Amino acid sequence: MRFLTGFALLTAALLLAGCGSSPGLGDTPEPAATAAVVAPLPTLPILPAATDVPAATPLATDIPLPAATPLPTLPPLPPATALPTPTALPTAVPLPPVTATLPAATPTTMPPATPTAPPAATPDLTLPLVTIGAFTWPVELALTGAEQAQGLSGRAELAAGSGMLFVWNQESRRSFWMPDMNFPLDLVWLNGECAVLQITAEAPPQAPGQSRADLPRYTVDGVQYVLEINAGEAARRGVNVGDRAQFQGRLTGEYGC
Repeated sequence: MRFLTGFALLTAALLLAGCGSSPGLGDTPEPAATAAVVAPLPTLPILPAATDVPAATPLATDIPLPAATPLPTLPPLPPATALPTPTALPTAVPLPPVTATLPAATPTTMPPATPTAPPAATPDLTLPLVTIGAFTWPVELALTGAEQAQGLSGRAELAAGSGMLFVWNQESRRSFWMPDMNFPLDLVWLNGECAVLQITAEAPPQAPGQSRADLPRYTVDGVQYVLEINAGEAARRGVNVGDRAQFQGRLTGEYGC
């Protein structure tokens, strides 16, 4: 081992005196404590001196309310008048019970209504008349060639229920047309035995601007009489092919019918 110098001995004595003991052999010496560095505190600003609060303003003295005006004294109400005592109603007299019974109705059977045709007007026997079935037409006569060529052309109308009768001396092929006509017609064709051969219904009149060459011709063989009546009357009066015509009034006994 080496010898310590005097300075070294003095230093060791000081260390022993400060610690109180020396470390044992084999012990690890503790490190010396490190002093912490403390940061200085910030300097606070100096607050200004407090300002005095002004004294509160005193409230105004309350204004006194006016004295209440007393209500007028009301006069006392008159005493209530008592209602009169109601008079008792008389006792109702009961009605006697009704015992009368009505007689049972006797069922009556009504006869079924029978449609009746209006009575036909009595024909004027002073006129030439043509009857077919149940209807009679007063007629005009077309006997001559001029009357037959004219026929009903140029007339405004033919009275309802009337007609024109064309008469020849014998049966033949006859042709009719409708020049200058202003209304339609039914043509009833009769043979020499006065039987209906044919019915031309609703023969139209000549149309405006229609030439005579364009007019239809109505032709029937074995004709001796032709009855012209208003369109639709043959159907309404029930005229049918095969019916027999009778000439009456001024025509009675004339022309074989």
